[in-house]
Amino acid sequence: MKILLIEDHKMMARSLKEFLEKDNFFEIDLLGDLKKIEDIKFLRSYDILIIDINLKGFEESLNGLGLAEKILKTDKNIKIVILSGYDLFFYTERAKNIGAYAFISKEEDMESLRIKLKEVYLYDKKFFKEKEILENLTEKEIEIVKLYCSGLNRSDVAKKLFISERSLAVMLNRIYQKLYINNYQELMKKAIDLGIIDSF
Repeated sequence: MKILLIEDHKMMARSLKEFLEKDNFFEIDLLGDLKKIEDIKFLRSYDILIIDINLKGFEESLNGLGLAEKILKTDKNIKIVILSGYDLFFYTERAKNIGAYAFISKEEDMESLRIKLKEVYLYDKKFFKEKEILENLTEKEIEIVKLYCSGLNRSDVAKKLFISERSLAVMLNRIYQKLYINNYQELMKKAIDLGIIDSF
């Protein structure tokens, strides 16, 4: 199985390559030239692309999920596995929605990764870690969560959104129900877990 690994952390990339190639089933190439990403024939020559979410070492604005989405819009049959140190609900859902085959955390053991890659290749199988199923928040609700978690009080959030505090209270109650939480501290934690806000 021929794999292209798109990972900006050179030590991590080499370590992953060495581990997988202990099994003769795997042949791993490391992406060295960003221009090759534009060559769809080059990408099609690989059975699987493993793409890290954080690719700032290649280019400041380059994001692995955005790159994967761009590739899959050109050819939806390319098998992509997203690799990340961020094990967050929104990232997993986006990977699934754009058509990736798996979202694998770097915290998972290497043997698990090896098995999943073989199953993606041999059985055309898609993997996504089971997550708590949450009703999707609306864009407005996500905006409220971001503002509220930034340290603003309810009055300030209501003013910024041009709504009454009463309306905000109703919307916050709905958000709490969707996220299965009861207070501000739980909202902060859940917002970080879901990737809505950055951890401190």
